Amino acid sequence: MKFQCEACERLIPLESFRMEGGGLVVQCQRCGAESRARASSQVVLSNEGSGSSQSASSEDASSPSLPARASSPALRVVRGATVPVTLDDESLFTPPPGHCPKCVSSRREVDTSCAQCGLVYANFLAEDHQPSEDLRGAWRSLAERWEEWEAHDRLLTLAMGRGELASAGRLYRVRLARAPDDAVAHRAREEVVRRATLVVPTEVEPSELSAGKRRLRTAAIAVLSLVVLMLFAFVIQRVRMLLSGELP
Repeated sequence: MKFQCEACERLIPLESFRMEGGGLVVQCQRCGAESRARASSQVVLSNEGSGSSQSASSEDASSPSLPARASSPALRVVRGATVPVTLDDESLFTPPPGHCPKCVSSRREVDTSCAQCGLVYANFLAEDHQPSEDLRGAWRSLAERWEEWEAHDRLLTLAMGRGELASAGRLYRVRLARAPDDAVAHRAREEVVRRATLVVPTEVEPSELSAGKRRLRTAAIAVLSLVVLMLFAFVIQRVRMLLSGELP
């Protein structure tokens, strides 16, 4: 779990806290500001992975409540912002069971094809839907600093430049399939959709042609030039014969 420091507006891991005057006090490791729960609120710290929870109530009859300092911002706990995901390649690039391996939509065990993208599951080839090595490396690096939005922006910019925005969108869908409450992944997926609307697909002729195609094109140009030259010479000859009276 993380909390949002209202002093620097960063998401900070909730690593340590203390009880003071019947309220919960957390110090931001980035800016040093202390955030505390309001006197009339109850903050519940939950650990979804282990199923345990702790409750800190400001309405403690055994201890008097102290007013929050005006210089301390109110504690704001952000639930679902950080969801632990294993950083191995299978978790990063492969949808979990129960999802289409191509579009990552939900699937039933009895289905033989995807109702969303039409994929016949028996015909799926994983290598046909893998991102490039550059994008794979960037995604691995991003997973280690998931909360840094600047890192997400750099990855999306890389994907747009390489024409792999759709692959980046699939990677975020894989993340959400494994961590449905990941707020950062939801925001990034919306950004993928926004950027996709800015891209106008166009057919671009390959800049590099094979050696055989280059030779064929050169030969065709040479033949065409020769034909044009012969026609030009024939016309000139006929005009000269006409002017000299050789032609009736």
